[in-house]
Amino acid sequence: MSILNEIYEYKIDFVNKQKKLHLQSDILNKIKHIPSHDFSFSKKLKNETSRTSIIGELKRASPTLGNFVNKEINLSNIAKTYEECGVSCLSILTDEKYFKGRIEDLIEIRKISTVPILRKDFIVDEYQIYESKLVGANCILIILAMLDQKKADELEAIARNVGLDVIIEIHNKEELERAISMKSELIGINNRNLNTFKTKIETTIELSNYVGHLNKILISESGFHSSHSVNKIISLTGINNFLIGEYLMKSEQLAADISNILNL
Repeated sequence: MSILNEIYEYKIDFVNKQKKLHLQSDILNKIKHIPSHDFSFSKKLKNETSRTSIIGELKRASPTLGNFVNKEINLSNIAKTYEECGVSCLSILTDEKYFKGRIEDLIEIRKISTVPILRKDFIVDEYQIYESKLVGANCILIILAMLDQKKADELEAIARNVGLDVIIEIHNKEELERAISMKSELIGINNRNLNTFKTKIETTIELSNYVGHLNKILISESGFHSSHSVNKIISLTGINNFLIGEYLMKSEQLAADISNILNL
């Protein structure tokens, strides 16, 4: 079984258990009273085409590196630093098994942050979309490597209907072609192969050649460990949006590293 199939089966089981704890009908009733977020995630990135834009990720661990530190990470403090230093949006891992995340992380950070938030998780069911809306996310992630096109289109339509942006995540040319046909303006090119977990930023460089002048906002994800690699992508592709996690989460001089990437 591939790692993606393993994750998919785990997440389906996890969501089914959550449905018994918190009924979907109850969540739907609650979100009726929440104003639409009005696609603020994509609007934010559109307004920043003239500068480097960072989507700062918040997570405790990753499958490749394990825990980032032995002590408990204060994600709220890191989120504050991100925002103070000019990060455009936040990406919060809520997956429990593989990233040691939790939905409560997003709830707490939403209380203190004014920037748009991506709920980063393995979205496999409409329940997770309604849940994302309820807890204050502005955007969700749809990973095409994990879903067939019918399911991906269905989840995208539900998210857009409740006012959430969607990042369509791709890893290869076939997935790019699928993403281009979808309604979302946001395409995330993940430089990490989710089957091998190997990372190379050349994935973004290669796939950007096939996008042309389509009305899509491209985001390069994973594999950035310095301002040099960010500048390389900008110069070779024109892409100015970067989702950065491990480099910032491990940083011992976070404000300075953000400033270097943003060329401040």
